[in-house]
Amino acid sequence: MKKKNKQILINLINISLASFSLHALSAENSNYYQDHNSHFIGYTSDVDAFPYMDDNGSYANINRDNWEGFINDKGEIVPIIGDVTAITNTFYYKTPDCSGTQYVKLSPSRRYNEGVKGYIFEQSPKTEKIRQYTIERDLFDLDCMNDLFGDEAVSQSVINADGNLICTESEQQVLRTEWDKAINATAEERNKYGEQISATLDRITDLVRDQPLVLAKVNGEGIDITHRYPWMGFKIDEKHNVTAYIKGADFSQPIELVNVEHLPQPLQTVYPRTSHEVTVHIRYNNDLSYVNVSQGLDITEGQITVNKPSKGIYDISFPEAFVPKQSNINVLQLLCSINSGADIYAANTTIGYHKLDHKNIIRVTTSLKGKPFDSDFSLNIQH
Repeated sequence: MKKKNKQILINLINISLASFSLHALSAENSNYYQDHNSHFIGYTSDVDAFPYMDDNGSYANINRDNWEGFINDKGEIVPIIGDVTAITNTFYYKTPDCSGTQYVKLSPSRRYNEGVKGYIFEQSPKTEKIRQYTIERDLFDLDCMNDLFGDEAVSQSVINADGNLICTESEQQVLRTEWDKAINATAEERNKYGEQISATLDRITDLVRDQPLVLAKVNGEGIDITHRYPWMGFKIDEKHNVTAYIKGADFSQPIELVNVEHLPQPLQTVYPRTSHEVTVHIRYNNDLSYVNVSQGLDITEGQITVNKPSKGIYDISFPEAFVPKQSNINVLQLLCSINSGADIYAANTTIGYHKLDHKNIIRVTTSLKGKPFDSDFSLNIQH
C-alpha cells in the first residue's frame, strides 16, 4: 500500500471507526503486528502501513480485545485522524445552559468532509478516571457552509480543577451577538458609529473566516477505560488532555507484520484415557495441573478450562461429552478432595461442588474455617 494521503485515510476512517468496537477482527482471519522483541501489538487488516509510517501523518489500523482504532509510528493511539483538534475537556451545547447533547470541536478542515465517526479520551481531574467517548459528525450541511461562524454553539462547559463542569457563553456566541448587533445597526447608529461598526465587522471576519466552528456530537455517557485494557497506557498533560498509547512495545525499531495464515500450527497435547473416569488436579491459583481421561473421546489441551471468579471459587468447564449442559447432577458422580499441603490447613479446610444449571461447568468452592480460601484440589467425575 502506498503512503496514505488524507483522502484515503478519511475513507478508511469512515469505514473502520463507526464505533470503537465495530468490525473488530479476529485472530483467525487477520494478520498482526509485533515489535522486534516479538511483543504483540495488535491485529490488523492494514497490512502495508508500517513500512511507510513516518512523521508526516501516516497511521496503521489496529484492533485488540474488541477495541479498534489507529496508531502512529510512536505507538500512540490516534483519535480519528491527525487534523482533529478536539479539546476533550471542553464541551459545546446548542442550548444556553449547557444542557442536552454534548459536542466537541474539530479542526476547521473537517467542515467539508462527508462525515466523521470515532472517539476521544477525557480525564476528570476530580476522579482521575479516563473515559472514552464515541463522537460523530453527520454529513455536512450546505447551508451551514454558508454560515461565517460554522456550526452553532450557544454555550460551552470546561472541566475545572475540581472535576466540575463550569458553564459559560461560548466564544462563538459572544462574537455572533456582537456581529448581529453591528449588522443590524440603525441608520442613526451607522452615521454616529460607522467606523467602529466597520472595524468590528472586519475584526470578527478575520477571527472566524478561516476558523469556522466545526462540531462533532458526543454519543452517550462514555466508557470508563482507565483499567479496561492492560496493554493501553495514557499520557495526560497539564490541561487534562489524554493521549493513549500501546504499553510495552518498542517502536524505536521497525515493526514486523506477522501473517497468521502461514504460522505453524502447534502440536496439541492429548490427555490419554487411563481409566473409567476423568480427573483434574487444579492449583490454588486456578492453574490446571494434570488431567486423566477415560471412557469416551480423548480430551485435547484447552478443552478443559478453569476460571476463578473470586477467592476460593473455581469454575471448571468440561466438554459436553463428559458434562452435558442439560444433565442433572444426579446422573454424574462427583468426588472432590483438598490438597492443601500443610496439616494446619488440611484439618480446617472444606470443599463443596455443584454443576451450574444449563452449563457444562462444575463449580468448586474451597474455604478455611468457613471463609473463602484458595487451595489445591482434585475433582473426579464419573458417569
